[in-house]
This record gives sequence, C-alpha cells and structure tokens, in this order.
Amino acid sequence: MSTPDPTTFCSLLLTWYDAHARTLPWRGPSVTPYQTLVSEVMLQQTRVDTVRPRYAAFLDRFPTVEALARAPIDDVLALWSGLGYYSRARNLHAAANQIVDAGAFPVDTKGLLALKGVGTYIAGAVGSIALGLPVPAVDGNLERVLARLVRSPGGRKDMTVVAQALINGAPTRAGDLNQAMMDLGSGTCTPRTPRCSACPLQSICGAAQSDDPTAWPERKVRKKAPARVVVAGAVFDDTGRVLVARRPDQGLFGGLYELPGQLLPPRARGTAAALTRAWADRIGGAFTVGASLGSVRHTLTHMKLTVHVFEARAEPGSQPVGFYDRQVWAHPADLDSLGVSTLTRKALSLVFPEGQASLFTARGRPPAP
Repeated sequence: MSTPDPTTFCSLLLTWYDAHARTLPWRGPSVTPYQTLVSEVMLQQTRVDTVRPRYAAFLDRFPTVEALARAPIDDVLALWSGLGYYSRARNLHAAANQIVDAGAFPVDTKGLLALKGVGTYIAGAVGSIALGLPVPAVDGNLERVLARLVRSPGGRKDMTVVAQALINGAPTRAGDLNQAMMDLGSGTCTPRTPRCSACPLQSICGAAQSDDPTAWPERKVRKKAPARVVVAGAVFDDTGRVLVARRPDQGLFGGLYELPGQLLPPRARGTAAALTRAWADRIGGAFTVGASLGSVRHTLTHMKLTVHVFEARAEPGSQPVGFYDRQVWAHPADLDSLGVSTLTRKALSLVFPEGQASLFTARGRPPAP
C-alpha cells in the first residue's frame, strides 16, 4: 500500500471539487455548526435525496440548537418519522441539551465526541466542515475511494490513517477535501461501476491502473437477515378513533407510537390467537380480536418483518398497560403529529386505506370482531 503525494492529491481533488461540487442545503458559508450536525446525523445510513426535504422541515421547526433542546422528544420523533434509525433523533435531542447546558457549541474533536450519538465519523465531518479542523471523516464512501486509491483491503481504521496523511497536503481545506471525497464516492467511484475516466484522481489511483478497480476494498459478506413475524391490533372506540401506544424510549423503535402488538418468537405464526396471547402477556386489559385486515412487510438492517394486523374491540375503560408507557386514541388526521415508523405507517394503511377518512365514517360504525 503506497499513499500518493498529499500535495498532488489535494491539488487534483480540490480543483475538481471547486468546479463540480454538489449543491446541497447543508453546504455553504452561512451554514452553522448546529445545522451541519443535524445534516450529518440525518445522513447516517440515509440517502441524500431522502434527507434533503426532511432537513429543511426539521430546521424550519427547530431552527436553533436551543429550539431543539426545548422541544419535547415526542415532537422531535414525529418530525423524524419515516427517516428510520430513530435512536439518531433521540441522540440528537440529547446532544442539543448538552450543548445548551454547556453554553456553547464544541470547538474541538474531543468536545464533539462527548456529545450523545457522535462517533468518530460525525466528529470528523462536523469538525472539518463546520469548525475548520484538519481532521478526516471516513464513512463507507470515503473508505471505498481511499482503499482503491492505495489498493488496500480497506477497513475504517486504516483508511482514516490514509485520509489524515492526505489531508495534511491542504489542512486548511480539510472540510472541502472530505466533502469532495463524499461526492466522488457518491457519483464517480461507485461500488459496482466506477467511472475511472471521469475521476480527477485517475492518474494517481492504484485501482484505476488495474484490470479491475472494483477489487478494492475487500468485499464483506453480509449475513442474511432473519425473517420474523409481528402481530398487531387495530382497536377502535365509538367515534372511530384507533388506539396507538408509545413504545419505551430504549430498544427497537424506541419512543414511537404503533398499533399495540408484539414481535413473536422465531418461527411463530401471525394468528389472531397469537395476538390474543401477546396482549395478555404485554398489555393486559379486555380486548377481543376479530378478523384479519391483512399483512405488510418491512425490511430492517437486521431483520425482515411481516406484520399481521387484526381488527379488535376493547371493553369499556380498557387501555394498554405494562410494556407501553402511553396511549392515544387517534383519528387518521392526528397520526402525522405523532412519531410513527414507516413500518407502522404501512400497518395503518390496512386500517385506513388511502383516500378514506376513517373506517368509522366509511362503515358507519367501528369494526366489530
């Protein structure tokens, strides 16, 4: 593994970046460190096109770190709804409170790393882009670009060492260098079909001089995500509102609302009887499970879920207790103000089909079991 001359690397890359940098709402001289932090947290494992509108909406609602710190966590989760990886939103809210309590935004990498949810990559990205620190920010895209550049098997730790050596060629523009490599990895040095002829680093890139540039970095074998089953119930009151319950702050979908239910043990079947047993164990109360409303599928990074949704009837005064820490009777129009996952939105599409105000008004009464 041989690292190119840092000065040559920086000159080639920055010349290209100055002419071809992507226009993104979280780039530019007017962007604050807080805004950079928000964008980097949102961009973790989420595509730029998905983040772009959500970033604008988030900053419209929470324009400053003080506004975010003051906001109830339920409001933050509601605005994060659909972005996934909800621990990011909880950590960002906690980090905002840390910053407000400290009286100022961190000024160095150590201070950034002390924030909840901030690891080496985000600290490097925010530090270099927002604070002008001469530090690398190696994510998956940068790891690929650098591994090909020096023909290395890769590895985040080793590529961070390479990145630091190269940034030393133009330390005052570390933020631009990191963003340039992000752009290069996103549109040119792609995983399967790199466009070497369009790359500004072609003349100094080891992989570009080989017969197969995709041989680097070393391919990682991903484990197959196991399939699991969830059962959930749509419980209505006499006005046609559906019951949604808030999950505990910790764990999968922490702090989000959902149709009350349960993830079943491996190989269990999603039946009405399974939902009845799950409710008896998890939430108590007097509920009668009725007909199936259908099922939806959703893939997480570590699990493939099939959710079976059933109509249900609650006895007067019954409420979920135990596992859930809060419950709300909601009309369809109320659901956007609550934090719900994409999975729950899919399940609710079985309860409230598109264009239908509510099952109550459509059927004239709450569904009977």
